Amino acid sequence: MKFWFGVCVIAFAVVFTSVSYALPNSASPHREAERGIVILQYHHVGDDTPRVTSVTAAELEAHFALLKELDFTVLSLTEAKQRLAAGTLPKRAAAITFDDGWANVFVNGREVFERYRYPFTIFVNPKLMAENPRQYMSWEQLKILTEYGAEIANHTNEHHHMTWREPGVTERAWLARELADVRAAQAQIEQHFDQPQPMLAYPYGEFSFELAEALRQIGYLAFGQHSGAWGRLSHPAAIPRFPASGRYAALDTLRTKILSLPMPVVEHHPQDMVLEHDTEQLTISIELAPHQDLHRHQVQCFYGADVIQPSDDGSALTFTLPKQPPIGRSRVNCTAPSISESGRFYWYSVPLVRPDENGRWPD
Repeated sequence: MKFWFGVCVIAFAVVFTSVSYALPNSASPHREAERGIVILQYHHVGDDTPRVTSVTAAELEAHFALLKELDFTVLSLTEAKQRLAAGTLPKRAAAITFDDGWANVFVNGREVFERYRYPFTIFVNPKLMAENPRQYMSWEQLKILTEYGAEIANHTNEHHHMTWREPGVTERAWLARELADVRAAQAQIEQHFDQPQPMLAYPYGEFSFELAEALRQIGYLAFGQHSGAWGRLSHPAAIPRFPASGRYAALDTLRTKILSLPMPVVEHHPQDMVLEHDTEQLTISIELAPHQDLHRHQVQCFYGADVIQPSDDGSALTFTLPKQPPIGRSRVNCTAPSISESGRFYWYSVPLVRPDENGRWPD
């Protein structure tokens, strides 16, 4: 089976605010925007936690109000999967997720959840919950949040780097270890909650082709931290989400992300996000399915402050990064304006991570 990523970072939004396109005022009968689900990713809710992974309760409420203002239907991830498969998604659909199950989500977010009654998903680490009961929500608190629309899902047992492999460990043994950890966490979750659709959020958003394929084969939906909208061509175990905390919490840029559309990417190379340490130059190719609502020549890609215009040989868009990927995580974000819906952009993100000489990188 071909491997797809679904997908982006905020730098492009600033560029597009100063660029105008000649877009039609109404949709052509032969053109309709691709439908998808925009997933917002949160961690902490509070003003005394690391800003990079935090929103205040006021910011969270402002985000929920923005979804309402923009007339979005907020779906649980389970319903989103069902409606995507059935082709019955509304024109504007979103989902809400929280990673780690921090106690401050319950303390500071509960009033917002009660007021809006939007469905949302909390990804938890059962082992960390048991070891640090003051930092993480209890099973009882999680159960209370299910009354406000929460689904409880898997974030592994202890939030480790799933792609790290110790010296001498075979790929087969590594994969067996990771799947055993996922199953162990899932078993604990299912002791407390019904979960007909098993779901996993990758710690740090890190995964590999082998891991994603293995999870797909045992029926999991799995979610990363590369941005973009979840669409019909997204790999079910490499689903993108938009981080919405810290500097990504600003309403002006969040509006652009919430309105994004799933770029119809069939396949991209390289398939794995984890590069070799000695990678100096990286060429990326993206194969697009034919689509009436975007022009291939308007696809632009962004890597940090660099704007890249891909070359097009008719079968794939190809570009080479202008500089060596840094140690740690980075991403390339590609966008193109919708022809039928002014102000909306197709969005695709390619996540990357380059290890140091020891095969590791910072959290």
